[in-house]
Amino acid sequence: MEVRNTFGKPIHEIEYVEEMDIVEATWFSAASKKEIKQALSLSLMVHEQMHCSYRLDDITKLAVQRADVRTWLQKAWLPLACRAGIAYVAYIDDLSSFGEAAGEANHAGCIGSLVEVRFFTDRESGLNWLKSNQTAGL
Repeated sequence: MEVRNTFGKPIHEIEYVEEMDIVEATWFSAASKKEIKQALSLSLMVHEQMHCSYRLDDITKLAVQRADVRTWLQKAWLPLACRAGIAYVAYIDDLSSFGEAAGEANHAGCIGSLVEVRFFTDRESGLNWLKSNQTAGL
């Protein structure tokens, strides 16, 4: 599934990777709050349809003030994500762009109390963490 901005440029792609049982989302460019909300809402459908609790979000190329969408994530998206069955989210980001302290505050806040969230600087580390949570439940 792909979401495009008002200029027709792709901003978000999401797919279910069956062999890993992970929903992988990639952000490509700048996006408005409205476009981010649309993309995140649509991506919940993938989790619901696949009954997948694991999500990898690569936000390294997303040019937006992440703090601007945090309130919406906590109040609107998070309850929907929980109902969709999301339990673990690995964010891939340059922590210096988001701020390591902000990432830790986010983890300890509302999102981290309902859905386990971790920040990583590379895809492989995020995937390894998600896989370890899958095998921990076996």
